[in-house]
Amino acid sequence: MAGGVRALVPLYAASAVLTLGEGSFALLVPPYMHSRGISTVVIGAAISAYGLVSLAARIPSGAVYRSHRAWSLIAGGCILSSLAFALITRTANPVLLTAFVALDGAGFAIATTANMAALIERRPEGSNAGSIMGWYTGSLGAGYAVAGFVGGSLGDAVGAGDAILILALVPLVAGTLLALVVGRTAPARRDGGEAIARTAWWRDLRHVAPLVWLAFFVTLYINLVSGVLLTFFPIYGLAIGLTLTQIGVLQGIHGAAAAAVRFLSGLVFRWVSYERTLPVMVLVSGLSVAAIGGIKALVVLGAAWATLGLTRGLLRVSSAALVMDEAGETDARRGAASGIYLAGLDLGKVLGPLAGGIGADVIGIRATFLVASVSFPVVYFVLAALLGRRRARDTAPAYAASTLQGDGS
Repeated sequence: MAGGVRALVPLYAASAVLTLGEGSFALLVPPYMHSRGISTVVIGAAISAYGLVSLAARIPSGAVYRSHRAWSLIAGGCILSSLAFALITRTANPVLLTAFVALDGAGFAIATTANMAALIERRPEGSNAGSIMGWYTGSLGAGYAVAGFVGGSLGDAVGAGDAILILALVPLVAGTLLALVVGRTAPARRDGGEAIARTAWWRDLRHVAPLVWLAFFVTLYINLVSGVLLTFFPIYGLAIGLTLTQIGVLQGIHGAAAAAVRFLSGLVFRWVSYERTLPVMVLVSGLSVAAIGGIKALVVLGAAWATLGLTRGLLRVSSAALVMDEAGETDARRGAASGIYLAGLDLGKVLGPLAGGIGADVIGIRATFLVASVSFPVVYFVLAALLGRRRARDTAPAYAASTLQGDGS
C-alpha cells in the first residue's frame, strides 16, 4: 500500500466496523422477529422494506452531499441505525418492527453514500482507483464476514433481542470514528464548481458522467444475480440431490472468494486496467451462472460458485473505481455519483428475489438461472456501447478546445 494511501487506513477500519454492526443486525433480525410470533410473510416484507427505503434514500443523500456536510451525514446516518437497533427490541408490533428495519436501511444508506463520496475526495494524487476501491470494498466485506461470527455467537449467548440491543452501540462507534477521520483529513480534491454546487439537488443528477450509470448497472447486476441464486439455489440444490451442508459449503466458497479477491484486486489492477476487466468479468460471471444451472456435478458446482465469487469481487471493485475516476470535480457530482452507484446495490437486493420468484414460478428455477446467465451480460454490453458513445460525444468538444488552446500557445 503506497504511502499516501496509508492515510486512508483509519477510514477503511471504521467502515469495517460499520458493516460489522449492519451484518450482525441483518443476521439476527429474522430469528428475533420469528421469536416474537411474526409470520414469515411479514419478515419478508420487512426485509424488502429495508431495501426499498435504502434505495429511496441513496440518490437524495448523495445529491445533497457537500464536503463540509460529510461528517454530519455519516454521523446522522449511523445515529438512525443505532436508534433502529434499539427500538426494534422494544416492540412486537409487526408494523413498527417493519418501520424500524426500514429506518436502519435509511440510516445505513445515508452513512455509506456520504462515506464513499468522502473517500473519493480523499483519493491521493496519482493513486490507483482500483487499489483504493479494492481496499475499501474489501474492508466492507471483511466487516460483513466477521459479523457472521460476532452476531451469531452473541445471539446464542444472550438471545437475539438482547444481542441486537447490545449491537446498537456499534453504529455509534462506527459513526464517531468515521466522523473523526473525515473531519480531520482534508480532501485531496477541492470543489471545482461552486455554481453547480448551489443548484437544486435533482439538477445535479444531469451532470453525472455516463459511465457512472454503467457502474450502477454493474452493481444492480451483481446483487440481482446474487438475489436470484442465494434465494433459490438452496431449493434447486435439494432437488438435484445436494444436502444442506453441501449447499452451505458452496455458498460459503462464493462469499470467501468474493471477499478475498477485493483485497488482492489492488495487485491485479497494477497490471491490468480495471476498465478492461469489466466486460471480461461480466462474461465469466454469466458462464458461471450457466454452469450452476446446467451442471449437477458437485466439483463443477464448487468451481462455478468460486468463480462467481471472484467475478463478483472484481466487478464490485472495478465498478467502484470507475465511479471514483468519473465522479467529477465538484462535491455535488461526487455525492450524486456515489448515491446513484450504491442505489444499484439496493435495487438489486429488491429485484433479485422478486425476479427469481417470478421466473421460478413461470419457467422453473433451472431455466431461470440459464436465462439470467445470458440476459444480463447482453444488456451490459448494449449499455456499455450506448454509454461509451455518449461519453465520447460529451468529451469531444472539451478535447477539441484543449487541442486548439495547445496549438495557440
